[in-house]
Amino acid sequence: MSGIQRIKGIEEDEASLLVKPLYIGSKKILGKVVAPLKVMARRPGIAWFGNLLGLAIDKSGKVEARIHVFAQLRAAQIVECPF
Repeated sequence: MSGIQRIKGIEEDEASLLVKPLYIGSKKILGKVVAPLKVMARRPGIAWFGNLLGLAIDKSGKVEARIHVFAQLRAAQIVECPF
């Protein structure tokens, strides 16, 4: 990866009590704790508010599900997300 340094995520056994519920939810919904959540766990407030924002967008019905997925994919491409 052309010299790009990635922020190391927090593994579940190292996670604070504040983010453990998010890890459990991620595993329940996605089958694993995803890398962006592990990175956001470094700042529990960001992890929680990021999660709440995502839920609000999903529940609002204002953004079509397929458009939301396309936007997420494009954002990941722009920031050269490795997964």
